[in-house]
Amino acid sequence: MSSINKITDALGFRKRGSTITENANQVASTQLEILLSTARRHAAQAPQTRESELILELCAVIEAAPSDPAELRREIFRDAVKGIANVIRNSQLPVDLPLSKMVPGAYGTPELLAAEIERANATEPVLLGELRQIRQKLKSATEGNDDIDDSIRRLYYASVFAKNPSTEDILPPGSPSRSLDLAALVVQKVLPNGWWTLGASGHNLDDMPVAKVGTWTGDSPKPESAPTTPLTLLLALMLTLIEAEKKSG
Repeated sequence: MSSINKITDALGFRKRGSTITENANQVASTQLEILLSTARRHAAQAPQTRESELILELCAVIEAAPSDPAELRREIFRDAVKGIANVIRNSQLPVDLPLSKMVPGAYGTPELLAAEIERANATEPVLLGELRQIRQKLKSATEGNDDIDDSIRRLYYASVFAKNPSTEDILPPGSPSRSLDLAALVVQKVLPNGWWTLGASGHNLDDMPVAKVGTWTGDSPKPESAPTTPLTLLLALMLTLIEAEKKSG
């Protein structure tokens, strides 16, 4: 939460209510309900006037605003992301922010980092159909490629930033489908309470690697194999996410 506030403060996106406690939020919610009810009663006394129409429209907008603290954090982050990319492109990133250390850094240019920041603004969840599509891409691949990387990054940001978004979780540059270190980072972030194993399937050097990814310590996932270790680990992740989505759905 502190990292989100730091980013939004620097970019002018600080929103009232982002630091309220849960109890204070509950009190404010009750007071808001009373005010909305009172406003509607007043509007009903003269329903044909323009003032009453405006009051009712305002009530509808307020009720549509997010009241859940987690959703509020995500909204703050989404608003901040819209400005961060432009700030980076214009070389106006405050030097005290963690992201400033990444420019140019391993990304090479502000434009590449800005593009990665924009990917973090993924708001749509990854559903079962998309998980199966990503798994099929992995199963048919003989080596990593950019198309798989795009899908994995979309999955990563949609999953990780739906929980507790932070600029500290921006992925480092590289290819998840070609780098075992980056593939492992994706698995660890997407399933923070899970585990994974990776090894050989036999004694022959030509045997493909085998991986398992579990959601918790008592999980018994099925193994997956692929031509390379990054693809194998990502394929095992997809299988586990698919099974978890099927159970939850």
